Amino acid sequence: MAVSRTEQILNSAEQQCRKQGVRMTPQRKQVMSLMLEQGGPQTAYQLLDQFKARYQSNAQPPTMYRALDFLVQQGLAHRLSSTNQYLACDHITCQHGHRGTVFLLCDQCGGVQETPMAGAAVDELQQTLDEVGFVIQREPLLEVHGRCVDCAAS
Repeated sequence: MAVSRTEQILNSAEQQCRKQGVRMTPQRKQVMSLMLEQGGPQTAYQLLDQFKARYQSNAQPPTMYRALDFLVQQGLAHRLSSTNQYLACDHITCQHGHRGTVFLLCDQCGGVQETPMAGAAVDELQQTLDEVGFVIQREPLLEVHGRCVDCAAS
């Protein structure tokens, strides 16, 4: 039986958690599954509504925020600061590391594209931060607002 893309990503996420010495609980896995099924950014409350409908009707916001915080901390999901939305990382199954991520957010259709930040851009950023003595604790995330190729063409 073929493994679906969602199952493949969830398996990779569980392996990553084991390697980092943390536990992917069933609840965290369910939240991750919801994000993967949506394919695009969702607010915590949108995810909570879906979680209640499918898994636990009495779930409260702290349940969702704890799961989302865990997934973000483990690099399995991202929080888009400018829109206060969450989405599953597109690169969970990648075998290569990323030093930074750029999110291209279309202000017209709401689409989001995740792409690795160019190494030269990360090097330039690191050099600037070194000059002022600032130490990066997480991989840099850059959110760029504009119009996607489809919206720009119309």
